[in-house]
Amino acid sequence: MMKIFLVGFMGVGKSYWGKLWAQQLGMDFYDLDETIEQQEQKSISDIFEKNGEDEFRQIETEVLTSFDSKDNFIMACGGGTACFNRNMDWMNKHGLTIYLSANAKEIYKRVYNEKQKRPLLKNASNNELLEVIKIKLQEREHYYIQAKNTLAVNLLKVDSLQPILVQQY
Repeated sequence: MMKIFLVGFMGVGKSYWGKLWAQQLGMDFYDLDETIEQQEQKSISDIFEKNGEDEFRQIETEVLTSFDSKDNFIMACGGGTACFNRNMDWMNKHGLTIYLSANAKEIYKRVYNEKQKRPLLKNASNNELLEVIKIKLQEREHYYIQAKNTLAVNLLKVDSLQPILVQQY
């Protein structure tokens, strides 16, 4: 039985690859942000706007750690999950962590058309967007690299997870 946590910056494909790999391996898939939205019956943006980031991060940690009793799943974590409340330590202790890494320009291309759905990018002008991504990525990378494994997004394939699983299990 295993728990796999995908971490990394917004827009790197954690949900896309997580769903694909979970289906391929016959595991359950969870998107942490979607799970929070279902539980709170509000969008992540609404929680940020109405309750603030601190309260969102507390809810996020509570929902994440509630998966302690579940097994055999892949979870796509939010872009900031690994960076708050010692969540990265918890994930490393309770499962297999994989950092899906991308550089700022790759992320920019991926999130440019959906920045309104991203609370941390929503207020950045198109001209500021790349710089905001660079700054946030630099702040968060320290946490992401604590993952047990790293996969470069631009090299991902359907079978990219297999060597990690063989090595770990």
